[in-house]
Amino acid sequence: MKLLDHCSLRAQLIGIVLVTCAAILFVNAGLFALYDLAQFRQAKENELSVLAQVIGEHSVAALVFQDAEAATASLEGLRTIPYVQLAVLYTLSGQPFAWYLPGELRSGLPARVPEPGYREGVLHYVAPVYWDGQPQGYVYLAASLADWRDRVRNYATIGSIVLLFSLGIGFLLLSLLQQRVSRPLAQLADASQQVATSYDYTIRVPVEGPQELQKLAAAFNEMLKRVQEHQAVLVAAKEAAEEMSRLKSTFLANLNHEIRTPLAGILGYAQILQEVLENPEQREMAQIIEQSGRRLLDTLDALLYLACLEAGTVRVQHQPLDVVAATQQVVAELLPMAQAKGLTCTVHSTAPQLEFCVDAGLWERLVKSLVHNAIKFTQAGYVRVLLDSDETTAQLQVIDTGIGIPEEAQSMIFEAFKQVSEGLTRDYEGSGLGLAIVQRIVRLLGGQIYVESQPGVGSIFTVILPRCREVEEVKPLSASAIVGRT
Repeated sequence: MKLLDHCSLRAQLIGIVLVTCAAILFVNAGLFALYDLAQFRQAKENELSVLAQVIGEHSVAALVFQDAEAATASLEGLRTIPYVQLAVLYTLSGQPFAWYLPGELRSGLPARVPEPGYREGVLHYVAPVYWDGQPQGYVYLAASLADWRDRVRNYATIGSIVLLFSLGIGFLLLSLLQQRVSRPLAQLADASQQVATSYDYTIRVPVEGPQELQKLAAAFNEMLKRVQEHQAVLVAAKEAAEEMSRLKSTFLANLNHEIRTPLAGILGYAQILQEVLENPEQREMAQIIEQSGRRLLDTLDALLYLACLEAGTVRVQHQPLDVVAATQQVVAELLPMAQAKGLTCTVHSTAPQLEFCVDAGLWERLVKSLVHNAIKFTQAGYVRVLLDSDETTAQLQVIDTGIGIPEEAQSMIFEAFKQVSEGLTRDYEGSGLGLAIVQRIVRLLGGQIYVESQPGVGSIFTVILPRCREVEEVKPLSASAIVGRT
């Protein structure tokens, strides 16, 4: 069957049909040969029965009067019948009395009356000889079936000619007929190959051939039509997405320039006003302007950074880093904010120095976002940063005694612009981008983040990052080297 897999459908159809026809012809020829053999043997038996009756009538007197010469002379008349190989006249006791033997078989005279039947291509026939109703002996005749074999050879020759002629006619008819089957399938296969290689869904196949193949071709064309329609929709969606991406990039670039530049001027003049104004009320107004401007600047920075993370433009550079020192420096920057609210903010580590490969800028932003978020939502108590590691991972935990997060809201706090309290009446300011940025940074570093929280008790954010990575040999960065990196 594996050999057929390497043949075309046309060759398989022609081969199967021709082999089937040849097998049927051979079976019919064999059955005809067996039937003809049976008929031939029956005809020979009838002929031998007549010969035995004639020989018996001519030899019975010689057998009764023991005249062997007369009996032999009667048997010699069989010489004109070529298929008779042996004729023996036996006495009633079974002894040979007279016989007719061709020269080449003279040594084959049976000593006793043989059993009748067909053996080794010879038909053996035995008939009793009667005189006045009493058996006087037996006539034994052996006839060759060589005539039948000659006839079979003639049949075989004629049958071979007929077979070859039939197979030739069958091949021609099948070659014409199979085109209605194999040609539509070949066209379908070629079309499928073209679609697979060129992705050209405008290709169609002719709907022809038997009904089943017509249905198959129609279904194939309908499938290509739908794929073409879906492809057109996808192309349109892709072009729209690319246009939106371009507009987004343009918008963000304009946003960065058109807002950051005026904000820089506003913040600068607000600082100058705080220095030159003597009126406390006016100085407080200038301070509010600066605080609002910095809040807007932080929102703009977070929005632009989130856009970079989602666009995949943030490059990760893994380098050996002492995360204890780096974390302590980030927490030190946020310590005034915690002290202003009466909170303690500390860093605890299982070792004085923990070093593993990580992007220093991403680590700083990760720690800063989590700690800043914890300080913002904690009114009393503490914020603790725990660092730990094992052979394969590094763990960062930020624990606070803040307001906590309801369980039903914990699944959406990592979505952009999502907060537990939303709308104009919310209790805490912010854009809702901090934890969204944190989650994307963790994913970018190949880690995982978990949250455990209970309202009124506090929250625990746990970050687990892979510790070991295959990186180029670089010198470890100190904490001071990453200040200001984003």
